[in-house]
Amino acid sequence: MPKYLRVTLVALFGALLGIGVAQPAGADVSIRNASANDLYLSADAVPTIDQLERQFAAFWNPNIGLDPKVEVSYNGEGARPALARVMESSKTMDFFSIQGRAYEPVEVSGDALAVTVSGLMAGIPATTTRYHLVRDGGLWKYNWKAICQEMQCSGNPDFGY
Repeated sequence: MPKYLRVTLVALFGALLGIGVAQPAGADVSIRNASANDLYLSADAVPTIDQLERQFAAFWNPNIGLDPKVEVSYNGEGARPALARVMESSKTMDFFSIQGRAYEPVEVSGDALAVTVSGLMAGIPATTTRYHLVRDGGLWKYNWKAICQEMQCSGNPDFGY
């Protein structure tokens, strides 16, 4: 393809983006951009992929304290000691610009939700697992015991249930 044609196509695509006709591919959610508010998903509805990605990113954001993460974890206070140990390693994750990507379908059965989530480093999946959430107290909360079984966690962490 001649160089002038490539330049013209790039300029045209840029103009289309500028006026909103073309949309870029969905961006992965960086843990750097996540806020504590992203952790709270109402159990009144099935969360969207975007909401689940934001929740994942917020959970692994080392700049968000442990208390809100305990709030969105099933058996939160009982799980606090194990979560505190896990969060110790998350302090370095911002350095690697970790991102989260969730994949359809979001499976809901009664009060249980399952979705496949990948943690990405530099856009490359570093770890992929099934995340499990339970409907509890008006929120979708992480079921860390089920997630840990999926991930085959070492050390058999005790989440208090």
